[in-house]
Amino acid sequence: MRHTGWNGLKKKIVLWTFCLASFVGLTRLGMDLVFGQSDSAAWSGWKSTSLSDIELNELAGVSQIALSATTDPGSTGPRHSPLQWVAETLHLPFIHPWRLLEYQLPSVNARRLPQDGSQSSLLSSIFQWQPSSHKIALGWMPQESAAESDQLILDNPGMNVVSPTWLELGSSRGDITGRIQNSVVRFAHQHHVQVWVLITNQFRSNLTSRFLSSSNAENHFIKQLKTLVVEDRLNGINLDFENMDSADQAAYTSFVGKLDRTLTSIHADLSVDVTPDIVPLVDNSAYFHAGLAANCHQLILMAYDEHWGGDSVAGPVASLPWVRQSVQDLLDTGVPADKLVLGVPFYTRFWHMHPQGYITSEAVALDMVPNILTAHHAKASYDSSLGLMYARYPVASGYEQVWFASKKTLQTKLQMVNNDGLAGVAVWSLPLSAPSTWKTLVDQLRQSIA
Repeated sequence: MRHTGWNGLKKKIVLWTFCLASFVGLTRLGMDLVFGQSDSAAWSGWKSTSLSDIELNELAGVSQIALSATTDPGSTGPRHSPLQWVAETLHLPFIHPWRLLEYQLPSVNARRLPQDGSQSSLLSSIFQWQPSSHKIALGWMPQESAAESDQLILDNPGMNVVSPTWLELGSSRGDITGRIQNSVVRFAHQHHVQVWVLITNQFRSNLTSRFLSSSNAENHFIKQLKTLVVEDRLNGINLDFENMDSADQAAYTSFVGKLDRTLTSIHADLSVDVTPDIVPLVDNSAYFHAGLAANCHQLILMAYDEHWGGDSVAGPVASLPWVRQSVQDLLDTGVPADKLVLGVPFYTRFWHMHPQGYITSEAVALDMVPNILTAHHAKASYDSSLGLMYARYPVASGYEQVWFASKKTLQTKLQMVNNDGLAGVAVWSLPLSAPSTWKTLVDQLRQSIA
């Protein structure tokens, strides 16, 4: 817990708030987690998400929240979820009382983005680079309908791998839940795009620990995946197990090795998502980076959330020095460069600094940033120390600030991929992109190695 010293009254208020929220349907209690969603008229501007959407939108480490392009210039800041509104109204020193709530209360709005924004040119630059570099250009694709998934593939030419979030570890016995959308797989293959289906552990550490403690459960899990890969003609699996206990490091590394051997025997790829080390040269959590890299085809570094949504200090999502350090740390701890894929975020965070001394934030698609700054008559300047654009402007209650990526930021990251001999890039996520953005990104990537 990030905030301490609450008095008894505020503790009672918090408990009362959650009881009330449960009554009106703002929260749901699970075995290991608390999930929330809103569908009241007072919050009709937000699109409610189902429990599965909430879990799947978080499996690459970030709430998928986007502000509307028509932000009211007179508004006091980003629109928040009902729980955030309660916290602000009561002047409580928190927005996410427990860290898990950061991962379980996302909202989704403005799914389709403008076609002429900054993100369009950013993503498109990747696709100029990929054909000439022969590197991986992967796009994560949160749960969508088949028609929406097909459209995302059409809208992002040049992408050579898509990773749809269709599966999850459903029980400690190793049961797999979810459904493969066969028509999407066929559509991707028709457009020369490989499909590496993502499978998550639901961000549940207890479930994962119980699962990893049973060889029978692991074997059952692996057998199911093998069947799915063969029957549905998948090209690979993207393993996204997060929020694990550090005590499970050896068990997780061993499990990944078993899974990789099975997938390799049927000519399928295994990629494993990992977070950066908190302490340089020290493998944190359950990720033994060198061991995992030795037991899979690709290691995908989720190089974002340098400052996460519930952070007590405002800051960038992925500054260039932090990304460089994160990449170099994995290389220095034994991860082969040609197995390392750099995760690139196409979102940022707007930080609201409140007069009471606390901060809140909203994750916003990069394409929305210019519209928001224009609405607030704010101008951004380049921060060379971070390799990012920066803007700050007053609002009715305090002020807001944002650090966000520019074309120069992306070009520098892509040059890093080339110079270090990394395997490619993975973008979080396709719904945050606009039509034709991948083409521009590939174009810029090709130029960066010319």
